[in-house]
Amino acid sequence: MTREERLKFCSVCTNRAFNPKQGMICGITNEVASFEGTCADYKEDAREVVIEDRKKQGVIGETNKSLNKGRYALFIVAGLYVIVGYMEAYVILGHELLFGIIDWSIAAIFIGLGIWSYYKAFLAMVIGLGLYVLINLLLAWAEPSSLFSGIIWKAIVITYLVYGIKTAREEEKKQKPVSDDLLDQI
Repeated sequence: MTREERLKFCSVCTNRAFNPKQGMICGITNEVASFEGTCADYKEDAREVVIEDRKKQGVIGETNKSLNKGRYALFIVAGLYVIVGYMEAYVILGHELLFGIIDWSIAAIFIGLGIWSYYKAFLAMVIGLGLYVLINLLLAWAEPSSLFSGIIWKAIVITYLVYGIKTAREEEKKQKPVSDDLLDQI
């Protein structure tokens, strides 16, 4: 076991003590914990367990808030494409149902990416950001003035997606198993 794995036990044990040079130590042996698997002298400190759980929930809650910003951006883009598709298919003079179908297809892709982000947040948001930027670049190529129309919304969506991608990437790094094998770290 590593020191960090042992500290998970020791930090919520009533027998814990602190040494300024070594950090958390066992109050019984006055040494750094060296047990493997479980400690025979372990006695759970219920108060510390509750505190640790609250800390973990706070971290998880903040992470979910950050990831949700990226998810909301994907769903908002989808909603906007649904509305634009309706407008292009039925409301605008000289409307074409084909344009509505194209917009609804794009909306379906963003809805799918939003749902997928609950399982693979990083990859879904990267694809969503890439698709969103690509669509905006294609629209700017076809009509250059479209690049500046709705620039504030575009900046908000891109910012939320980038923020969500950053958080998702950090979470993936935390969940990646640590191995001593150099080939596994590549």
